[in-house]
Amino acid sequence: MAERRGAADMRALARQLLDSGSYGDEPVRRSAAIAEPLLVAGPRREPHSWLVGLTIADRLAAVFQFLLDGTVMRYSSYQRKAGDLTHGPPARDWLDADVVRAHATANARPGERIEDLWLTYDRNPDRVVWAARLRGGASSRTLFVAGDSVYEPPPASTFG
Repeated sequence: MAERRGAADMRALARQLLDSGSYGDEPVRRSAAIAEPLLVAGPRREPHSWLVGLTIADRLAAVFQFLLDGTVMRYSSYQRKAGDLTHGPPARDWLDADVVRAHATANARPGERIEDLWLTYDRNPDRVVWAARLRGGASSRTLFVAGDSVYEPPPASTFG
């Protein structure tokens, strides 16, 4: 297995790739701040990849997703054209666990409380979501939070 690299390595790698001109348009390369890398866990909570947000002001301009060894899994931009940030979601909706927790809490049933929150994915590793485990009495359930959208996970056997 390839060497697992840490958050500082992922931040440095994102900067190196932006500086090389291989990723991002000029406004992103020039102006984007590199957010704290977030570890993405697989279905059994095993480390899977790193999500590194690129923010301009309060907007998420793009993200890198790196495998644990630093291999680029994907680069996704929220821009529809170079320099256009009008479609970028608020960065906090994706990168701030407290904001994500508030979105999940707003969708909790009476008596439920969040007992765990982690970054994972919905069936496919490039569909990154936050998972919120809620407990209410003897029952528990999970909600997925993707930006400002909150939904119950579909059955594992489904595609989409």
